[in-house]
Amino acid sequence: MRLPLTMPRWIAGPILWPLTERLRGRDTMRRVEQLTHSQNWPAKHLRDLQQHKLHRVLRSAARHCPFYAQRFRDAGLDVDDPQLSLADLKRLPPITRADIREHHAAMTWHECPGGARPYQTGGSTGEPLQFYIDRFRASADAAARWRARGYWGVRPGDPEILLWGAPFELTRNDRLRRWRDGLLNQYLLNAFDMTAANMDDYLAHIRSLRPACLYGYPSSLALLARHAASRGMQPGNLGSDRLRAVFVTGEVLLEQDREIIAAMFGKPVVVEYGSRDGGFTAMACPSGQLHIADENLIIELLDPAGQQVAPGEIGEITLTHLDAFAMPLVRYRIGDLARLADPGTSCPCGRAHAVLTEVHGRVTDHIVCRQGSTVRRMHALSLIYVLREAEGLAQFRVTQPSMDRLDVEVVPDARFTTRQEQLVENRLRQRMGDNVTIRIHRRDHIPPTASGKHACVVSKVVENDE
Repeated sequence: MRLPLTMPRWIAGPILWPLTERLRGRDTMRRVEQLTHSQNWPAKHLRDLQQHKLHRVLRSAARHCPFYAQRFRDAGLDVDDPQLSLADLKRLPPITRADIREHHAAMTWHECPGGARPYQTGGSTGEPLQFYIDRFRASADAAARWRARGYWGVRPGDPEILLWGAPFELTRNDRLRRWRDGLLNQYLLNAFDMTAANMDDYLAHIRSLRPACLYGYPSSLALLARHAASRGMQPGNLGSDRLRAVFVTGEVLLEQDREIIAAMFGKPVVVEYGSRDGGFTAMACPSGQLHIADENLIIELLDPAGQQVAPGEIGEITLTHLDAFAMPLVRYRIGDLARLADPGTSCPCGRAHAVLTEVHGRVTDHIVCRQGSTVRRMHALSLIYVLREAEGLAQFRVTQPSMDRLDVEVVPDARFTTRQEQLVENRLRQRMGDNVTIRIHRRDHIPPTASGKHACVVSKVVENDE
């Protein structure tokens, strides 16, 4: 694997990063400065800011999105009332992914001054959610992430290695994005193709590039750390004098994964929480508390009936994004469960932002496969991406009844030819190994699981191990 050259940080950070953000129409640098200032505010100032921004986003939604205009009328909510408070949000019923799918056009402001860029989720339910992001929201999310990385001394332009999912075939936009990321010292390693040979290359990349941070799925970073240990590498020697933190996201961090990553890289393992549809939500500070980006979001925890849970109880994360205008998200149920810290609890770091004490992701997020004589967990997205890229699939579900078998149910149309089916099987085999039996079953309909969810990857091996 050819090792890329790094851009001097004094060019990548102070010059190229602001330039690329401005070319994308984003004011991220200004927002980072604002957030760096507001992180020292007391909780009351943060609540006042939330209320001000809530008025703004609700007024915009009422004027430009028929779905929300009707919803506000039904709830008797006057968005022009200057006395409107954060507590009035509870008068609105939560929205779900099903609402977005059903009322997609009525929830979208296509003429938003910040643009309306189409986006989609990873498709963990078998059907990616299509939605829109404007430049205001994109800037807010990016700024909150960079503010939080600043807790750890990581700045734009610092060399970064991402251990993340990658498509089989790069489109022109993918290649342009990689070229841009290279100018900013961001380098992608494929978390879905972690053979022993590739992991040797990845470790060589890390030693050569000397990144200031690593970013990726915790299971993939843990696999890489265990591979390094199997190669006889000494604990603490995988990083460099520049490495400050290992940022993990996209999965629930298991304690055994945290331990091996921290031991082999010799740096703190830092949890970031967010989602494609909800945006950047929270990151751990050096005191270990998962601080919510309160300037951008209002987070509530709800029970199955849509009522707020009691303090200290676990509930479903429901967010209102205060900078989303092209497709507003007002009381949007994400699908993950969490627990909030008591509002009166203070963090040793001094920040007054709300704190998530626990985050429980969706359960069927992993599969198990053999790699030589070893067994490893792999993110379910590694299979989801294969099926998402296939033509002619309206829905799919992958079930792993045992380590050496996959049952793939698909709801196809005429475009899903025999050739497409063979291509899917070959690519799944690339992920899982040659000794796995793969059966593809064509269906007219795929019913929900017993829990009522449309999880598209169900591993009985994971369930049995747990």
